[in-house]
Amino acid sequence: MVMEQSDEISQFLNFLVDAILIVDQHSNIVFANKSCARLFGYERDVLLTLRLNDLMQQDVVNHHDAKVSNFVLNQSQARAMMSRSIMPCRNASGGGFNARISIANIVFNGLQCGIATLHDYSRVQELIDELKDEANTDALTGLFNKRHLESVLENQSLSVLDSGCLGVAYLDLNGFKLINDTFGHDIGDQLLVEISARLKGELRSRDICFRVGGDEFLILFDINDHQNYEYEAKGIANKLHELISAPVSVDKSNADITVGVSIGIGIYPHDDRELSVLIDKTDRAMYVAKKQKLPYVFTSTLS
Repeated sequence: MVMEQSDEISQFLNFLVDAILIVDQHSNIVFANKSCARLFGYERDVLLTLRLNDLMQQDVVNHHDAKVSNFVLNQSQARAMMSRSIMPCRNASGGGFNARISIANIVFNGLQCGIATLHDYSRVQELIDELKDEANTDALTGLFNKRHLESVLENQSLSVLDSGCLGVAYLDLNGFKLINDTFGHDIGDQLLVEISARLKGELRSRDICFRVGGDEFLILFDINDHQNYEYEAKGIANKLHELISAPVSVDKSNADITVGVSIGIGIYPHDDRELSVLIDKTDRAMYVAKKQKLPYVFTSTLS
């Protein structure tokens, strides 16, 4: 009876366009549908002789076996895998590509297994890279610029809006003019570059950061917990404040430089259903935070 159910599952999965991979608790591949074989360039029979690590780039395989085993044995909740939901993969010819991957649990051939759905993300990444040209990015920091933000708002070309709940953070550095006046603009530029690198390093794949002024930044971040959205946004705000407030080492300075930040926070669509209007509100909330010397202020508290 178990084998019959597994055969039915196999037949169903083979009809899917999405690449489907099933592994046991030891990361051995026990099933791969036709789409998965095409994605990786293997014959299906060959795939069944491989382990999951054989399909991954070497720099991400560390401790992966233990993670898979823990996920399968604990029958963990289905989720997007890895912090950024992107896994660097390699195909049969050794070529690399990025895949978006989500995982869940399944009983297959009588064994508790993990099942993964994979989408080739390479073309999407190429399109993202094409967007990051001189017209859309800030030359100093590499972040998206105000021109790109205006284009996004005009065309509503923002995938994070599909999530239904979006956080907006408007950031302004405190004391940046004094740093420029004291140490010079070269040091100020180094500070901006370092802070931008920190922001890019902490953002998830769906989060977007813009430099919208000399020392002003805008972050659009996905809200996962739609019921406790304000609690999640507070956590993001605190994280941003700690991230930016940490001392920065710069050239030609004998001491680390510390800069503060004021943040305005808004939630789409709860605080406003028009994203451009909500951004203006977060800008005002940021100035309230700066005036009252608070780390952040929510637009919902404005009169």
